[in-house]
Amino acid sequence: MQKRLRYAVIAPCTAVLWLCGCGAVVPSAPRPLGPLFLVPLSIEGAEVGGAIVDTGGGYEVLLREPFGLDIVDSADVLAFGGFESVEVTEGFTYTAGGVGTEAASAIVDSSICACNGLGFHFLRKTGLVLGLDFAEPTVLFLRQLPPDGLLIPFEPGPDGLSHFDTAFIKVEVSVGGTNRSVVALLDSGATATVMRRGFVGTASALTPDRLDVTLSQRLLGSVRAGVSLFDTPGLPDLIIGTDVMREWGDQWYFYYSRTGGVVSIIPDADVGSATIANAASVRAKTAP
Repeated sequence: MQKRLRYAVIAPCTAVLWLCGCGAVVPSAPRPLGPLFLVPLSIEGAEVGGAIVDTGGGYEVLLREPFGLDIVDSADVLAFGGFESVEVTEGFTYTAGGVGTEAASAIVDSSICACNGLGFHFLRKTGLVLGLDFAEPTVLFLRQLPPDGLLIPFEPGPDGLSHFDTAFIKVEVSVGGTNRSVVALLDSGATATVMRRGFVGTASALTPDRLDVTLSQRLLGSVRAGVSLFDTPGLPDLIIGTDVMREWGDQWYFYYSRTGGVVSIIPDADVGSATIANAASVRAKTAP
């Protein structure tokens, strides 16, 4: 008999806001979308295409279809449309970006995202540093953080998401002279930055689902951004996508310790003497 699980995870894309990890876009996006970062994925030795590296995904592996794996359970997954029902597979072996390991399960649902995803539980389990190079763009898995980066420790998750232990940092949001601090999610699975409607400022009648804001971080400086607005309960108030991340720095490195972690940002192209875990970097797919 199946038991129903409830996962507090954020899937990398949705058809509700038309953005994030699967490459779908807001039709009238106010700024160029950021890139998606993918690595090759194989399941039980069979290649199944690329997987989006998703620091905003509270799962290990997301699959667009079962790829021959048995479905053994179901779960509720938090996405921009609210909680959605997904299937849960049996355990399996897999290789992502040249790194082989085993997963106890994967979540499967093509309606949330017709894509494969690699969530932050993969990084926490393997202990690898995720490197995202926006200049190329490429993905690297490293054994240690490169030197000379701007180090920002992860913040605890905001109220209601304290168990969602991923890449949160504190930023300041400014609109029309009003400033408000927020613990924001750094989401490599999102091609555009989004904010909860009403968190700060008011959208105009002409663009009710967009708002121009300034995002500031003590070490990184300020970025002017047109953000899309959402209303879904349970999500972080601000989700920073790759469109804003690339404005703050060319290279980003995420390291997950047993709890918490740190992100290191290098504005220029100097990667220092980082040790690469896999033999070659993987070219990322750029969003259309």
